Parts: sequence; structure tokens; C-alpha cells
Amino acid sequence: EMSEQEKDVFGKDIELVMTEFIRKTPVFPFRSLLGWFIPERRRAVAAAKSLNALSIKIMKEFRAKETTIEGTIIKLIMESDGAFPTDDEKGAQLLGLLIAGRDTTAHSIAFVLIELAKNPNEQTKLRESLSQISPENWATSEHLHRVLKEGMRLNPVGLSIRETGRDILTSKKELIPKGSLCVMHHLMLFRDPNVFSNPNAFAPSRWEEPTREMMSSFHPFSLGKQNCVGQSLARAEVYGIVARVCSEFELSMGEEGIVDHTLTTKPEGARLRARKV
Repeated sequence: EMSEQEKDVFGKDIELVMTEFIRKTPVFPFRSLLGWFIPERRRAVAAAKSLNALSIKIMKEFRAKETTIEGTIIKLIMESDGAFPTDDEKGAQLLGLLIAGRDTTAHSIAFVLIELAKNPNEQTKLRESLSQISPENWATSEHLHRVLKEGMRLNPVGLSIRETGRDILTSKKELIPKGSLCVMHHLMLFRDPNVFSNPNAFAPSRWEEPTREMMSSFHPFSLGKQNCVGQSLARAEVYGIVARVCSEFELSMGEEGIVDHTLTTKPEGARLRARKV
């Protein structure tokens, strides 16, 4: 288990590493050649070493345990020598899971609750829908599904970064050469007016009869072999927390705050008022 100090250092190290190696170095490759002359780069390299040391510590502590819990993610990784034959590969997988799941689910929940607070009629509809079924079956609520889809469509927290494996010709006849680094924020796709009518509005009802284009455009957890490995857990957390909060509290806006698009999209300074119902 990580101490509070380790959690704090972990968060700061992630921000340094992701800012340098995901946002800056791919755009300005010379940074990798002149790294030691750039203070930010040096701090990011030190942070990467710190994260690697953390993964080694996690693996060492796991191996020192006399008994372990069956079915846990760390046990599956540590015992999957076929998929992860070396400690470097096991450590990279552990860090990937820690980094990917650190804030994204919490930010998604926050955005959905903010949208419900801004739209009291939609909040009331959701509460009434949930009141008609038992809590253990909340995840089956179609109304809840529509609310969560719409919240994640309006405020997707992640972005996709991929290197093209072949030359790609866009619909506008523009060539993207093989080996190009492509960065696409889901926000551009999820608010495309050619796909979603009134794209900036929070309208869960749009998912009652979605078009084929809407369904093919909405993939908040990405697609393919590099999609979100923790999406099932994330969905379960979002469904459970949003349903529980809305069934017990009436939410209203206190302060809207701002939306920060650094690395992951997140609300900053937002404050909600909650009244027990």
C-alpha cells in the first residue's frame, strides 16, 4: 500500500513524465538530443526513474507476501510470465494501470454530476427512474445509461495518441505518412455537429434512438488492442457512484469553475451543493 507521501510524489511524477514525453518530445524531437540542457527534461527523466523504482518496490513487496488474493490484477500480471516475461514488462504494465486509472474515472463522474446539477429536469428524471428499481439493479437502468453516455460525450477526459502504421489518405485527400504521430482529442469527434445535433447541449434523450453515425463515433474508451484495459471497472464505478449520489441528493451548482485540458480533461474549482432528498 502506498503512503500518502508516495501518492503525492506519484501524482507529481506522472504529470512531469506525461507532459514531457507525450506533449513536448513528440512535437519537438530535438528535446531528446538536448535533454540535459533543458531543466524540464531533466526533471522528467528523474521522475521516470522514480516511477520505475516504484514499480520495482510494488513487485518486491508482492513477492515477499506469504499469501496473496486470487484474481487480483497484480497477481495476474505477476504470474503471467508468457505475456510479461521480464520484470521490466511486468513493471510497465503495473505503471500503465496505475497511471491510466488515477484520475480519469473521478473526472468522468465529476463532469456527469456537474451536468446534472446544471440540468435539474434531467436530474429529476434520473432520480425518478432509479426509484422504480432496486439499487442492485441500477446498472440496468436505460435512463442511467443515457445520462452517462451524454455526460462522457460532452466531456471526454482522454485523448488518443497513435503512430500510423501505414500511409493514410483522409476524406479531404490529405496524406498522413506512415510513422506520423497522431493526437486526437475525443472532444472534437464527440461534439461534431455533422454527427450530433446541438452538440454542446446536455441531452440524454438523443441516445433513445441514436443514429448509426452517433454509435460509430462514440468510443470514450477507444478501440482496438490499445483500448482502455480498465473500462469495465471504470463503468462499474461511474454507474454505481452517479446512481447512488443522485438517488440520495439533489444537486445544484455552487461555482462552475473552469475546464482544464492539460493531459486529461478535468474540472477545476467547480463546487456543487447537495441537499438530502
